[in-house]
Amino acid sequence: MNAAQRQRIIRSGWLKKQGGMVRTWHRRWFCLNNDFLFYFAKEDDSKPLGCIFLPGNRVCEVPFNPEEPDKCLLEISADLSLMEDPGKGQTRVTSNHETYLLWAANDEERQKWIKNIRKVMYSSFGGAIFGQSLEETMAFEHKLNRRLPYIMEQCVHFLTKNGLDVEGIFRLPGRNLLIKELKERFDSAERVVFDIEEVDVHTVASLLKLYLRELPQSVIPAEYYQKFMNIALRYQSAQTPEDKQKAIFDLRESLPDIPTDNFHILSFLCKFLALVSRNSEVNKMTVLNIATVFGPNIIRNVSEADSAELLMATADITQQLVFMMIEYEKDVFVEKQVDTTPVGNLLDLEPEDNTCVLKPTSLNLMDCINKELFGSEIPASEFEELLALQQLSLDGVSPIAENKPVAPVRRKKMANRRGENRKVVMSGTEEELETHFPVGPESPDSENQDSELAESSDSLYNGQTAVELDIHSKCEQLEQQNKTLQERGVQQEVKINEMRMKIARLERYMKELTRSNSVIVQRYEARISTMDNAHKNAIKTLQDKLKAEKKSTDEAVKRVMILQTQLQHYHLKYESMVLLW
Repeated sequence: MNAAQRQRIIRSGWLKKQGGMVRTWHRRWFCLNNDFLFYFAKEDDSKPLGCIFLPGNRVCEVPFNPEEPDKCLLEISADLSLMEDPGKGQTRVTSNHETYLLWAANDEERQKWIKNIRKVMYSSFGGAIFGQSLEETMAFEHKLNRRLPYIMEQCVHFLTKNGLDVEGIFRLPGRNLLIKELKERFDSAERVVFDIEEVDVHTVASLLKLYLRELPQSVIPAEYYQKFMNIALRYQSAQTPEDKQKAIFDLRESLPDIPTDNFHILSFLCKFLALVSRNSEVNKMTVLNIATVFGPNIIRNVSEADSAELLMATADITQQLVFMMIEYEKDVFVEKQVDTTPVGNLLDLEPEDNTCVLKPTSLNLMDCINKELFGSEIPASEFEELLALQQLSLDGVSPIAENKPVAPVRRKKMANRRGENRKVVMSGTEEELETHFPVGPESPDSENQDSELAESSDSLYNGQTAVELDIHSKCEQLEQQNKTLQERGVQQEVKINEMRMKIARLERYMKELTRSNSVIVQRYEARISTMDNAHKNAIKTLQDKLKAEKKSTDEAVKRVMILQTQLQHYHLKYESMVLLW
């Protein structure tokens, strides 16, 4: 096994494996890695002696044998329930093993191996839920569009139907063997449906408590522990109804802060427990009794798991908190309204908002175009001329169609020949030319004049066509430049929106980091305070013990001195009597 595979090891340790022709026990180093359970002759071996492929198999605890009380056995065998035809299918775990029998050092070690192996086998099918975090359990349930763990729904449904009138529900224990069997069935990804003819109310109630108790973190996560305990303390120490209402309001505002799945589970559970408490005249389970039972299962600190003294010291506060959740469940479990507006819509700006939309002037816009395309600015006169041409081209009006200019050379010749100093009026039709340049009586030179006029008209038309084409080409260039600028503007707007989204995301991350930092600081201070108090109490206890021992020692010394004095007195008395005899 290489270094990368060793880093993916889920669990490792020594187990005894039964094998060989005579079924003897051999001590092997086992490593649980992804879907395989490897076993080695030595801990530092790189090549395994063999491996067990876990998916498609099952693991179970071998029942206790009074003749071999020191053996804590677990068995890995083929799961016949997953086969289409178990009679014809392969019923072996591997080609040379029908089952694998493993021997753990103690029952605690055996339970840990079974738990880890089941997680590999069944977690992808919704199994191995006992001891699994709510986040992992709900990740599978969300695939089935479920808001609650399946086991909780089944337990609550069964107890609602059959257990509300049962005396001592959640207080009296269920049948241990049946609870263990149901736990294994749920851990094996079996969708169990309870039947009143097969299970009893107390067994199902104990199974529900066991599931909540074995969660790695309580329903209310540990990072919110101090916050909710402070609320319970304020409610407990409230002197007036207004103070109690303030504490209830704080609880209502704080509950939606926990993860959404935890909120739904807690709300579902407390509403059911409130229903149980309404039948307290029959089942003898008041709100206070239920809060006592479920307090450590709903909220607990990480340090409480290893300290029974701390758990007992905070029991009354957790009881008070759960009492509030059950007693006022209709008031405190209110989901916050979440704004469902997409992030993209939040970034869209209204056109009326002039403070947010940047609208460059035409001069700045043309300067930008010129800089982008030509690398320099154009004079203001040329800019105005180009802008006027662009406007004419966009309006669909050609400057040549309105007024066709007359060539200056031709204008001078016509004025000289007619002896007139007229002002030439620009027009686009031949009739208007005849009106402004009337022809006199016929003369011998009239034909020459007509021919010259025709030639000048042709040259004028050709010149006008060339100018029109030139202007049109410039207009097309400006249109192309305008289109390019618009595309670049759209690209820039997209980039701006992306930057805004990144900034919003960074701000959200900063808020989360700030909140996490404050939670860590609070937890650190609480932990330091707890350790300090524990150390002070331990020192005080040792000092008291030392004083008591010193006192007892002094008393013993005094007693010894008294006894020695009495002994000497007796010696003197009896010696004198002996001498007399």
